[in-house]
Amino acid sequence: MTDVNIKTHTPRDRQLSARKQAQLDRLKRVAAGRRRPGIRVVPANEDLRRVLKHPNGMGFRPEGSVEWPDDKFTRKRIAEGSVTVEEKHDEHKHDEHKHEERHRGQRPKGHEDTNSAA
Repeated sequence: MTDVNIKTHTPRDRQLSARKQAQLDRLKRVAAGRRRPGIRVVPANEDLRRVLKHPNGMGFRPEGSVEWPDDKFTRKRIAEGSVTVEEKHDEHKHDEHKHEERHRGQRPKGHEDTNSAA
């Protein structure tokens, strides 16, 4: 019987030349510099909250705002008034407010009412 040695190479197996590697590194730096932060938007009304979605699939939550990419679609929705840009606010205060709303009327752990048992 004859032994056959078959070599299979995938494009990832080969080494990149120094020039090609430098080109890829440069493209990564350029792409990283082009990234823009998203825009936090709020729908103009509740009907738009239910039906409006960004083409990337990001819809709105039942309440509050969402962050959409800073792109042509988002800018057009802002210009036509379908969405508005959320004002900047102190994130720490916002988080505290959400926490208070979520736990309103609840007693902290270990503070059960012992007088209610009759």
